[in-house]
Amino acid sequence: MPRLWTPISVKDPYNLDKGLLRMSWNRFNTFNLFHKSLPDLSRMTVFQQRWIAKRELRAYHVPNISQKQFLNRHFTSQLPFQKLTRAEQEKLPPVQALCFAELERRLDVIVFRSHFARSIFHARHAVSAGKVFVNGVKCTLPAWRIEDGDLITVDPSTIPTLKSPPNNQEPGTFEKVTHMDPWMFTPAYLEVDYNTCSTVFLRSPLPQPERMEIPSPYPPSWHQLAFDWYNTLKKSKKIRIFKPLVLNGQHVRLKPKFDRMVRRKQKIGMRVKKVIA
Repeated sequence: MPRLWTPISVKDPYNLDKGLLRMSWNRFNTFNLFHKSLPDLSRMTVFQQRWIAKRELRAYHVPNISQKQFLNRHFTSQLPFQKLTRAEQEKLPPVQALCFAELERRLDVIVFRSHFARSIFHARHAVSAGKVFVNGVKCTLPAWRIEDGDLITVDPSTIPTLKSPPNNQEPGTFEKVTHMDPWMFTPAYLEVDYNTCSTVFLRSPLPQPERMEIPSPYPPSWHQLAFDWYNTLKKSKKIRIFKPLVLNGQHVRLKPKFDRMVRRKQKIGMRVKKVIA
């Protein structure tokens, strides 16, 4: 039986001493956001600048997966591109600000961005519990990659802002949750319908003049530093980079012996298809 990738556990994600920001409406996270002060990077070495930017951005964007999983699945040196006029290009933030663009296609991230979960951890739990559907089919994989035009539907019982009336005979209404205001922004690449508790993923985040499409509490320059850190790390041999093994549309992890056997069989099948074609 193939073993799925298991998430890493985050101990005390809202630690007030560390002050790391998360995708969450938690009151301690809002407190950290209110009291957050970015360090002066100009007095640090390039290595220190990149490491600090990587630490802060990873805590916000990818707290529940390992660094190896992020590099294998969600990081690419080829960033999205959009044709713009010369005037728009002059107002364009660093394109490296889209370092985490591929993460926005994750199912759990989309559930949180659509305001159907109180945190990225809650969104992951909702997906694993079978409360989320992709194009009408139940999906229990938080890392499932959503394609353009896919419809994501969430079970109303798991949405924290949806309050059901006492008699349960009338449709529920959305009510404000404490400490959610600073995080209530909907990206342009999502079409959210609160009446049906569904979201349509329109496209990947693209470079836009004078703004970042990916919601983030950090400036574009910090995203650029994080991109440089991960790009350098991926080019080095410190972490073994490989394409995840896919069986029946799912990312799986097998023992090395069986992993080699399955990959060899897939290569032979691809060669046969090329010969037939």
